[in-house]
Amino acid sequence: MVLVDSYGRPLTNLRIMVTGRCNFACFFCHMEGYSEPKGSSEDLTLEEIELIAEAARRLGIEAFKITGGEPTLRDDLPEIVAKLRSIKAYVSMTTNASLLHKHIGKLAELGLGHINVSLHAMNPSRFKFVTNSTLYERVISNIKLAREYGIPVKINFVVLRDHSKEDIEKLVEFAAEIGARVQFIELHPVGKAIKVFKQHHLPSWRILELLSGRIVEIKYRIGLHNRPVITLDNGVIVEIVGPVGNHLFCAGCTRIRVTYDFKLIPCLNWKGPLIDVRSRLRKTRDKEEKINVIVESIREANSLRRPSVLWPIAGPPVRLPRKDTTMRLGLPKRHGILDFGSSKTNKYINSVLKSWGGYNEVK
Repeated sequence: MVLVDSYGRPLTNLRIMVTGRCNFACFFCHMEGYSEPKGSSEDLTLEEIELIAEAARRLGIEAFKITGGEPTLRDDLPEIVAKLRSIKAYVSMTTNASLLHKHIGKLAELGLGHINVSLHAMNPSRFKFVTNSTLYERVISNIKLAREYGIPVKINFVVLRDHSKEDIEKLVEFAAEIGARVQFIELHPVGKAIKVFKQHHLPSWRILELLSGRIVEIKYRIGLHNRPVITLDNGVIVEIVGPVGNHLFCAGCTRIRVTYDFKLIPCLNWKGPLIDVRSRLRKTRDKEEKINVIVESIREANSLRRPSVLWPIAGPPVRLPRKDTTMRLGLPKRHGILDFGSSKTNKYINSVLKSWGGYNEVK
């Protein structure tokens, strides 16, 4: 059984906002496509996270990304990771790393797969301009600490129009020094970034231009979101996340978002009503009924998933460098499930998942 949307894209990943609170104030924060929180009382409970994990297991979802706000603000972060890891899923986390030292030992013991660190500047003054925080040196120290504990790190760097080539090169050299990957991200007009998009946006192709003299290899990553993966002359692997107007990027989406107050968002760009799971759970009586409600809610959210940027019908055909296994196997049923029901079921399912990538490396 593979849960897919009406475009044949499998659902393999839940992004869980364990809190909406943050100790930084980045002026372009997208808040996972959601709103600012009213307080910690709204945050997902450990019981709710355990229910999410079990519902995900029944649907074949194999990975979780812990996000926020800032996840490390929660004192029970290790318990959250333990709940999600209990179903043998791949668990990673996005963080600003300012409080990472509080949790890093336990997170390493629990088998956290990797950490995405949001680091959008490479000097203290620029860092304060972006984040309204003076914790630049602590963030750098905690990134190094994560590597000392053996946790893979990917640095998320939103490239703005006024970033210099020196900013880019300094980050690339820092990544080489500590053995991290880099993800250069195009500013996306979502959340707070809507107000500053015209002023600060730099097209993703300009990022490639800034790196052009150092590229030794370019590949293409399929799944989660399609994107170029570049190897630089110092060995650093760089991914270019270019979502703006990019139908190829959106075509590879395999996730939905769970908000801190337990609503489901089908897409970062979703404009419709959200699926309020918490209100549905109030009508349930026991654990099994709660899990079933969450399973059906995820299926409903999955049925609403669609590429934010649709394939341009009038445009030239574009072929992805892979075999489109999902589409070759046929479209899903109305309930969003591919169920082949034959002796070759496992072979077909493995082909679908292999086509869209796995979680045995930093994603």
